[in-house]
Amino acid sequence: MNKQIRKIFFALLLVVGISFPVFTLSPTDLGELQKEVASFSGDLAKSLPFNSTLGLNWSDAYIGKLFPSVPPHFGVGGSFGFTTMDMPALEKLAGYLGYSLPFSTNKMFLPGYTAEGRIGGFFLPFDIGFKFGYIPPTGLWGSSMNMNYLLVGGDIRYAVLDGKVLPKISIGVGLNYMNAGVEGKVGEDQVINFDSNSITLEKPDVNLKWDTLSLDFTAQISKSFLIITPYLGLGASYAWSSAGYSVDANVTGDKQDINDYLSSHGLDSMNVDSSGISSIVKNSAFSFRAFGGFSINLMVFRLDFTGLYSFLDKNYGASFGFRFQL
Repeated sequence: MNKQIRKIFFALLLVVGISFPVFTLSPTDLGELQKEVASFSGDLAKSLPFNSTLGLNWSDAYIGKLFPSVPPHFGVGGSFGFTTMDMPALEKLAGYLGYSLPFSTNKMFLPGYTAEGRIGGFFLPFDIGFKFGYIPPTGLWGSSMNMNYLLVGGDIRYAVLDGKVLPKISIGVGLNYMNAGVEGKVGEDQVINFDSNSITLEKPDVNLKWDTLSLDFTAQISKSFLIITPYLGLGASYAWSSAGYSVDANVTGDKQDINDYLSSHGLDSMNVDSSGISSIVKNSAFSFRAFGGFSINLMVFRLDFTGLYSFLDKNYGASFGFRFQL
């Protein structure tokens, strides 16, 4: 990815209000840390699938056939936007891992962007879409922190009504995968306590990470009026998600009893050895959303404005897309 695209993406991070923390660790209780990992994963199991639906929110419920058709129907473009996620579990986990968040709010904004394309079907009234967004581990505004981001997905939609007279109506199924994380260096040793024991992490590198794979089902309706195409849709996803942390550091102290301690308190286990610790908690969950908006149609170009709302956790989002479409 070129530097200009990275600058645009990080400008989006700033616009939607993300402030990245400074890593300054303090003594932490192991049991409380693991409880917050589980809570963090549970929150993200609902929020991440919602975020992974960014992209391919085109106004037309169906773009037409590629063949036989004159002209053949296809489109290419891009989009960027954000969705929200609940903050409380993230704030607590960040605190245990040494983050000092410079803001306090009930919502955090998760940005996303995609390059995307869609082609019409062959003979039958369907279309197929693809999307891809990626940022390699990249420093944030000259700091010692890095962020990475990957979003890839696709869908296939079948036109129940092709829109020749009545509105276009389609039903679709898609698959989305998202992986992201934030990593930072810590200048001081970190002590983690459990019972009367403790371990020490020497000047650790801390990484918060999350990913999700979601199966997505949609229904959408649209109708064009002159240069405006309003649209409305419903989506349902089932997702397999994981979230947690890893700490790379020289680990000293009593490492033998850690997982016995966690097991006796009914908590998820931790991976621990002389080179670091990590804990990833997996979750699966349904999510349901509404999406809609309108496009401005300028000859063969489209400008899409989309709003999204997640019913189960009351999160919301918005995106802007632009594309060439025949």
